[in-house]
This record gives sequence, structure tokens and C-alpha cells, in this order.
Amino acid sequence: MDKGFIKERYARIRLAHNISARRLSMELGQSSEYINQIETGKSMPSVEGLINFCDYFGMSASEFFDDRIAFPVEYKAIADELNKMDAMEIGLVLDLLKLINSKRENR
Repeated sequence: MDKGFIKERYARIRLAHNISARRLSMELGQSSEYINQIETGKSMPSVEGLINFCDYFGMSASEFFDDRIAFPVEYKAIADELNKMDAMEIGLVLDLLKLINSKRENR
């Protein structure tokens, strides 16, 4: 894990929530350039800054750093929907995902 991961993760999460870097900076109580500086790699967030970022978006630090998940916001939304389903419905969704991925692999 490196600086590139952190700056890309900040941008991906922010963009998934459709919020500008300036607005997010201000909502986090920082200077208007705070998020932009992180996303361009000019600075790194402090531990407190990272925790505030995660809290703002309702995610844990472990979710933020889980590099197995390319799209953490979308993944969380899918997981929230899956939690509303019963076992049979989840099985159907899993079958659909397997079908989609097998078609992608055969391209």
C-alpha cells in the first residue's frame, strides 16, 4: 500500500458520492484545498483526517484500506441490499453474478 492507493481511494469514494473536493474539504472543517492536495499527492492525511473522512462517508478504516474491493461505496450498497434478502434470493444473486463473470471471461 502506498500514497497512490490513498489518493486514488479518496477520489474514488468522493466521486462515488458526487461531492466536490472543495465542498468535502469545507465539510470536514479543513481549508478549501485540503482534499485536492491529498488527491493530487501533494500531502497525506493525518490519522485523524483519515478517520474523519471515513466517518463522513460512514465507513470503517478497514473498509477504506481493503484493497480487494475496487469500488467500496458500491460494494457497501450491494451488501446493504443483500442483507435485506433471504438465503434463496442471495443464491439467485450469486448465480447471476457467476453468469455475468463467466460471460466476461469468455470475451
